[in-house]
Amino acid sequence: MTESSNQSVRRAFMLVDELAENGGRGVSELAEQLDMPVSTAHDYLQALVETGYVTKDGTEYRTTTRFLEVGHRERHRLEVFKAVRDELETVAEETGEHATLLIEEADQAVILAVQEGPDAINLFAYPGARMPLHATAPGKAMLAYMPADRVDEIVDRHGLVEVTPQTITDPDVLFEQLERIRSQGYAIDEGERIAGMVCIAAPILDKSDRVRGAFCVCGPRSRIDQERREEIADVVQRAANVTQVNLDYV
Repeated sequence: MTESSNQSVRRAFMLVDELAENGGRGVSELAEQLDMPVSTAHDYLQALVETGYVTKDGTEYRTTTRFLEVGHRERHRLEVFKAVRDELETVAEETGEHATLLIEEADQAVILAVQEGPDAINLFAYPGARMPLHATAPGKAMLAYMPADRVDEIVDRHGLVEVTPQTITDPDVLFEQLERIRSQGYAIDEGERIAGMVCIAAPILDKSDRVRGAFCVCGPRSRIDQERREEIADVVQRAANVTQVNLDYV
């Protein structure tokens, strides 16, 4: 692919990302936001409309549910998603809280599936949502079982961005936590991504001890005390172990 082709693809996806992030936009507004000629933005948008990934409503362009179709198909191809089976629903029902399955993709934690328990707070979590690995319990659980050089690369490439005042921004502190996670088998974040929330996660490993994802339960700090944290840690570790066994039969 030529440099010009690369630039065209990047610009097209810049438009898609802007529409996905902010909803409907007119061509002039998009061109100004992305610092590209109006004529160029118009050409890319027309191509995206023709392929079905963007639609035009009056003077505004919007992304379509075609992306949902693509993501849904890819999710069902992933072995770890197949291996979860009924575990996510069981975890949500047993804890009453918000249960999620996440994987690592492109140096980020990505939600693959969500299940809300009867007492769950709406966290506006949805499949496909992305977040920094270092700022989440499932992200840290996955980092803890990645090769050390891979963790170093991720930290060097992206840094440790502060999401909330509780986010770990010191590499030494992060590495100490990763060692502790390996020792105890689960990770905790206390408001490191969402203020006031406690999240507890366990890594999902395959038979080669390669990390494939993480099970996570999140709830408000007000009802997840120390005793309950230990109970939830047991639940997510059990679910991760069941998924690990299921991976052998996918």
